[in-house]
Amino acid sequence: MSPIFISHSSSDNAQACALRDRLAVNSWSDVFLDLDPRRGLIAGERWQVGLPQAAHRCGALIFVISPTSAASRWCLTEFLLANSLGKRIFGVIVQPIDLSELPREMGRPF
Repeated sequence: MSPIFISHSSSDNAQACALRDRLAVNSWSDVFLDLDPRRGLIAGERWQVGLPQAAHRCGALIFVISPTSAASRWCLTEFLLANSLGKRIFGVIVQPIDLSELPREMGRPF
């Protein structure tokens, strides 16, 4: 099974962790979540290096959709990287948002 990368805004940490836990309950245990102490970034690791490396290793990206992730340049960067690498991209809406608020570079992949 290919790893899944969860892209999220730090203000959506709780929702991202709940998503990771839900995936694990359903046998998707190979999940990269940056703040996960076992499978995320290692303490002291430069996140600007670690996150793109994880995106390269993943088979799919789950984009946690909220107003803050829609406004995050880093979330957009992760999305565009996964898209350019041909990764499967799935969106999970965790807070009410009009999808027209998503950056136009995202198109309507969901």
